[in-house]
Amino acid sequence: MRIACLGLLTASTLVACGDNVPAFEPWYLDELTPDEGVWVRTPEFAVAAGEEIQDCYFFEIPATADDPLWIDKFELALNPGSHHMNLFRVADIVGLDPAAGEPIDLGGVQGTVIRGGECWKSPNWATWPLVANSQQSSLDEPVYAWQLPDGVAARFAPGERLMLQVHYVNATTQDTPFRGKAGVNLTRSTDDTVELGTLFATQQNIRICRSSPTPVYSGTCSMPEGLHRVAAVNGHFHSRGERFSVYAWDGVSTARPPDAARFYQSTRWAEPDMVNGLDLALPDGGGIWWTCEFQWREPEIGCAAVDARDPQMANDCCYTFGPTVETSEHCNVFLYYYPKTQDINCF
Repeated sequence: MRIACLGLLTASTLVACGDNVPAFEPWYLDELTPDEGVWVRTPEFAVAAGEEIQDCYFFEIPATADDPLWIDKFELALNPGSHHMNLFRVADIVGLDPAAGEPIDLGGVQGTVIRGGECWKSPNWATWPLVANSQQSSLDEPVYAWQLPDGVAARFAPGERLMLQVHYVNATTQDTPFRGKAGVNLTRSTDDTVELGTLFATQQNIRICRSSPTPVYSGTCSMPEGLHRVAAVNGHFHSRGERFSVYAWDGVSTARPPDAARFYQSTRWAEPDMVNGLDLALPDGGGIWWTCEFQWREPEIGCAAVDARDPQMANDCCYTFGPTVETSEHCNVFLYYYPKTQDINCF
């Protein structure tokens, strides 16, 4: 196998990538042959001080002799400073159209990219099934590698179009010390498989205000009928987030499930935990209940930018749902389960 480097590879493995002054040890991912799977690398890009960048890269699953393509290992790599990377299956086109992007070489595949613009607007991918996500971009652990449970794999049709969304921040809440870049390896499964399903859920009715500084918001999401097992889960919010919890839910109760039903909790907003290897059975006919606990903080950039985003125009320095780390908040769940009945989106 050939080896791909994050940045500039020289005789020394401790190098600065591109035009960065600080040196760090780049991440490496194998370049997969068609028999081994699919690999994607974004180009490097600068993230200037004060900038947030969110770009959407589109590519297709290559056609091979095997139909369909089953994947049982994900490797997701990010330069330090990233806020997230999400991989989705492209479905209904609203405003984010792959055909409107500029052509780009993504290493193992050719694709298109839309920089900013429609890539910031979540209604554009509200119906797009989740494939994989990572919020791990620390200097010590820039690669998240996940081997799916034995006999479980994600299924892709040749020619199926995917979208890789990459978000970098270099501002007051997060910083990007080097240049941005992302990489994905999708490794082919050779075993008989049970199909992996995904659940992407978001609570958008959130307000974290100066006058109400410690709000708690919850959401529920139902699974299709049948017995399903959770393989992995993580949560996502911004710097006002204090605690993210996910519970098994019976699908009926209107009160938060007991602590014994909680199977995920994270207090780390910038590098939230991804929990895998769960093999947790959800109640038949039930689903999940998730809760985000927040703590209002005075924005370092001042309240004017936060107030400008408030649809209620309350002038109470209220952080509301939105994509930018500096001026808005999230309360999102990424969950992986099997056997797949359907991919689930709860907005």
